[in-house]
Amino acid sequence: MQIALSDPTIATATLVIILIVLFLAYYFLGRGVFLVRENQIGVLIKKFGGQSMPQGQIIARKGQIGIQAHTLMPGLYFRNPVFWHIKKFPITEIQEEQIGVVESVDGEALPKARLLGDAVESAHFQDGEAFLDNHGKKGPQIDLLQPGKYRVNPLLFKVTAQPATMIGPNEVAILTAQDGAPLPSDFIVAPKPFEKPDPDGKFPNARSHHYFQDGQAFIDSGGYRGSQQDTLQPGKYYINSLLFTVTKVPKFEVPPGFVAVLRSNVGKEIVQPQTVPLSIAQASNLGSQLISDVEKVLISDVNQRGIYDKPLTPGTYNLNTIAFTAYPVPTSAIMVDWADAESPLAAKMSRPESTPTKNISDYPYLTDQTVKGVSYFQFSQLNVVSKDGFQLEVSVRMIIRVAQENAAFVIARFGSVFNLISQIVHPLIDSSFRNSAGEKKALEFFQSRTDLQREALDRAKTEFEKYHVEAQNLLISYIDILDKSLLDTQTQKEIALQQQAQYQEQAKAQEQRIDVETKKATADKQPDVVASKLQITINQNLALAQIEQAKGISVSTSTQADGQSEAIRKVGQAQADAYLAQVKSLGQSNVAMVNLMDRVRDGKIQITPETLVVSGGRDGDTASSTLFSAYLATLLQKGSAQPESFNNGGNAEPMVVKNPPDGSPSTITYPSVNTNKMSKGSTQQQ
Repeated sequence: MQIALSDPTIATATLVIILIVLFLAYYFLGRGVFLVRENQIGVLIKKFGGQSMPQGQIIARKGQIGIQAHTLMPGLYFRNPVFWHIKKFPITEIQEEQIGVVESVDGEALPKARLLGDAVESAHFQDGEAFLDNHGKKGPQIDLLQPGKYRVNPLLFKVTAQPATMIGPNEVAILTAQDGAPLPSDFIVAPKPFEKPDPDGKFPNARSHHYFQDGQAFIDSGGYRGSQQDTLQPGKYYINSLLFTVTKVPKFEVPPGFVAVLRSNVGKEIVQPQTVPLSIAQASNLGSQLISDVEKVLISDVNQRGIYDKPLTPGTYNLNTIAFTAYPVPTSAIMVDWADAESPLAAKMSRPESTPTKNISDYPYLTDQTVKGVSYFQFSQLNVVSKDGFQLEVSVRMIIRVAQENAAFVIARFGSVFNLISQIVHPLIDSSFRNSAGEKKALEFFQSRTDLQREALDRAKTEFEKYHVEAQNLLISYIDILDKSLLDTQTQKEIALQQQAQYQEQAKAQEQRIDVETKKATADKQPDVVASKLQITINQNLALAQIEQAKGISVSTSTQADGQSEAIRKVGQAQADAYLAQVKSLGQSNVAMVNLMDRVRDGKIQITPETLVVSGGRDGDTASSTLFSAYLATLLQKGSAQPESFNNGGNAEPMVVKNPPDGSPSTITYPSVNTNKMSKGSTQQQ
């Protein structure tokens, strides 16, 4: 049969059929065939032609009508557009410094008391049907996506990219778990999860959570909610922010000269035994058994609640400030200052120009101007009253030290070093100086600062030893008497004493001057002294020479005398022999006469007088005149023989005899004689 195309009706019908065929071909082929690219994922939505989903289900699976959990990988697909609709989404990409937090819009309901859904096998959320078939939970998921590319059904899972946890080099991270077993009421810090199955079999799947990066391992190992004991060290971590809240804090540093006593908040509360209150007398004794027991409540295990007996030495620590409370205790010298910094008499020290107000809770007291490890406490100067009623101001500095092994005891008793100083050191030093001032007069107190220092230090050493504190030194900077008239009187007295001492020193200086001048004159005469000493030496040598010469002469003279005596002896012997021969020949009397005449001949015997004294008188010679003449002759003979007897050994004066012509008595003038009974030029008349 032939169809006449020229018929308008037929032509129109044919065109309509062709258009319908083309439309159907486009509808089925154009919309039913689609391409999923490499960076895409296809999600199918079934319109009808299948089983309806149960009540409450959002994502369809296994041919149910609705959004399908199964996704299409890259490729060319054909689906009947009448029954199916496809949506293409870009794949999920997590950058290097990010994590993907996942929240499921469908799944089983979360168990009671749970905030996050447990991890199930689903190829990192890329297999939606496996997630739902394996009882995946609806809501936030404990598992997360680490950096990478994932083909996750965005209609089933909502993925939120968040920054990874980065811990700086000077930081430490403290974590707080939002999910897990509820924390018991007697705990502040959650106990550590098990790292391997426990012996009781309560946590058979216990394993390491790899620094909180495996959230499911944390839950399976018995992790508790709340603050965790372990911290994160510097580095990069992939931690689910829905499971853990990360708080970054600076690393804890113990400066030089300090230790840190730790109070552990880990573990159960310490059960204190019930005690009967002590009597007032016992309770007031700081050395009582009660105080001693409190100090001994120290722990050696940081997993117990209480004060740790081993403090942290200087250094940097990754300290969990929630699990452990640190109390810095200076082990170097601590200076406690009682002084008025504005006083002109106060000793200056290195302080900030404007000292800020100290806060008791802020210890150690450190500022930018002070050196770490050196801390001081400042109080006002001590105001005391002396025995005689004068007011004095005393500026004192005390050096104390807490040994490292005693730091925990100090914290156990006082809570802080500030409390120790304000409760023990300050009252003790203040009372010590007040008592000393009340026992002494003002000037005595003012002048005995050395004894005051020693007494106060000795008392402080004895008292502080009870509190495990070492008193190293105590110094009095100055003592000021407010009544200046007393000091003026003392000053005037001291000035007078100083002037007296000055005069004495000046006198000593003059004496030294005399000594210097004497030595100078001696030095000037030193050449003469040397010359005289040399002359003495020469004279001594000459004297020695003369002595030696005299000795020689003596020996020579002795030898000559011996020879002469021998010659005389021999001559005498010869003469004796001759005399004996003469006697035999002439007779003894004749020989004597011959010898006498020989001696007269030789002039050895004088037969005529040397002095003739003649006296005359009218009546002729008398016996008296003859006697006087003999006496006068004797005197003249003695005068000529011994002229030195007159005039003290001088030149003898001649005796003058005068005979008057008229026959009167002669006048004789005697020479001066060295005698007290006869004076020079005396005259005697005869």
